[in-house]
Amino acid sequence: MAIIHELSPHLADLIAAGEVVERPASVAKELIENSIDAGSTRITVEIENGGISYLRIADNGCGMSAEDAPVAFRRHATSKLRTEADLAAIGTLGFRGEALAAISSVTRIDLFTRQKGAIAGLHLHLEAGDIQTQEEAGCPEGTTIVVRDLFYNTPARMKFLKKDFTEAGYILGVVQHAALSHPEIAFCLIRDGKQVFSTDGKGKLLAPVFAVFGKEMTANMIEVPRSERNGMTVYGYIVKPHAGRPNRSMQHFFVNGRYVKSRLMQAALEEAYRNAMITGKYPSGTVFLELPLAAVDVNVHPAKTEVKFSQDKPVFEAVYVACKNAIASNDNMPNLTHQEKQTVTQKPKEEIPVYTQQRFAVSKPETSVSGTEKKLDAPELEDFFVAVPPRAKKPSLSGTYLSAPRIIQEERSDITSYLSFDALPSEPKKADVIQPTPHIDVKQEPVAESHAVQTLEPLDSGARVIGECFQTYLIAEDQDGLILIDKHAAHERLLFNKLRQEAQIPQQELLTPVIVELTGEEASAVQSGIEEIRKAGFAIDGFGENSFAVRSVPAYLDSADVSGVICELAEKLMNSRTAVPDRLDDLIHTVACKAAIKAGKASTLTELQDLCDRVLADGNVQSCPHGRPTTVRLTKYELDKMFKRVNQ
Repeated sequence: MAIIHELSPHLADLIAAGEVVERPASVAKELIENSIDAGSTRITVEIENGGISYLRIADNGCGMSAEDAPVAFRRHATSKLRTEADLAAIGTLGFRGEALAAISSVTRIDLFTRQKGAIAGLHLHLEAGDIQTQEEAGCPEGTTIVVRDLFYNTPARMKFLKKDFTEAGYILGVVQHAALSHPEIAFCLIRDGKQVFSTDGKGKLLAPVFAVFGKEMTANMIEVPRSERNGMTVYGYIVKPHAGRPNRSMQHFFVNGRYVKSRLMQAALEEAYRNAMITGKYPSGTVFLELPLAAVDVNVHPAKTEVKFSQDKPVFEAVYVACKNAIASNDNMPNLTHQEKQTVTQKPKEEIPVYTQQRFAVSKPETSVSGTEKKLDAPELEDFFVAVPPRAKKPSLSGTYLSAPRIIQEERSDITSYLSFDALPSEPKKADVIQPTPHIDVKQEPVAESHAVQTLEPLDSGARVIGECFQTYLIAEDQDGLILIDKHAAHERLLFNKLRQEAQIPQQELLTPVIVELTGEEASAVQSGIEEIRKAGFAIDGFGENSFAVRSVPAYLDSADVSGVICELAEKLMNSRTAVPDRLDDLIHTVACKAAIKAGKASTLTELQDLCDRVLADGNVQSCPHGRPTTVRLTKYELDKMFKRVNQ
């Protein structure tokens, strides 16, 4: 009996559809590309329930005749390729002739099309790839395709789809890519009866860039002028070095008008920012590459987002040089504006405390005071100064300097708010003192014992801190030998364990809400996991399309980089494959990582001793949440053996 047999056409179509149609965004991408190839100047996309139950693509392109329309839904039927030689120079977005056949096999489709100049149009209704209705119909010039009930005949694939909001975010990304690559086409996206994205179609690239990236990011962009190198043309818009993002989600690359995922172009872009952008940040923008059709192969993957260049080095050089020159020729420093100080009406004399002016967290020398009269000097830039209450008179200490106060939810010293979790005794807070720099002998500073940093209650782990090396590793000794502790990893684990035990994570309210702008996919991920983010200690709500307002953050987190933390949380939610409880741990881990003391940051001996005691006293601090070890021991016997004090 024969084992090998030929599959039925219907089953073969269902299998082929799995390579082309993964989700509603795949359907939208294929149909939008067909509309672009048809010469459209206006394309409207309308979806309901994330495009799962309803997806409509309407264009004003060339339309199809009554003879061509039924043939378009057959496998390997296309108007874009004729001979084998055409494969070497593909200039259209679609070319395989598989998309419509694959889409129709797993959906219900209604097609309305009319060519320019034709009296009547055509209506086709298909189910599972079979034409059920074919009739004349009145319709506008162009083509309108309505796709309903995606995967209705393959319910097993429905379980792989995400929430409606998430799927809608993927479709938004597809429309944005099409708008960036074709600024001459007016795009409009309607979701559940509400317009969420649109472009004017006037041909200026800046318009879709503004619509995709938002006002704030666009203001920090520089133009990459059209330039030619190695027979290739490069142009686009990229951000200034100071406006980097914590991930690569807003990097968009296009080759001959086609959106692609190219590691080569990504590497060239990031290499252009070398030594200009801080570590851990990535550039954003949209970069376009135009080159001869024969120099690139787009027939690599059914999704058509991967391309293969005939020569990699010329492509890298062209992108790198264009972006590097754009960065070098522009003023990349952030612009700061301030308002002039307004005159304040003099109030009747009152007994009021005297305030000094400080620039953010940097101490400013106090104004000298004579007798009982005190005078407050007006700040030069009022917008960049804050008023703080006067401190108690401090003794003169050689080799010490004042540490800036840190605002947290509870009244704590700078050290305990950063490393420990126990509140200090409720006695008047004295001036914080940081220990001398390493070249000064710390033992010669006994006066430090009288200050607040010494009011900590040590856990007495039996280990004595010697110092630190590379401002990263804590060095201590006990009766057994040396102890090396990774400061960041250990503090990260302490914070992670603390946050997991909290029934409700303490928050600190921001003075002004921070508006975070995300991509469509990131916004969808945040919206779907917003309850987990709130449980992680954030007060966050939607603020328009793809934007969120953050009003509170976890008390242990520095509020300076709220946008970066939210972007990182979004990326984790996008890539998470774990259950909801574990996903919450992932978010808490991100918060702990951002709040922990950073490697390369110098610490005082008091801070080091407190951290050492807490790490050694807690048996659950063997590794950080990433899995890296926090503590390494080197016994006295091992040291003696290294220095040949013992024979074996």
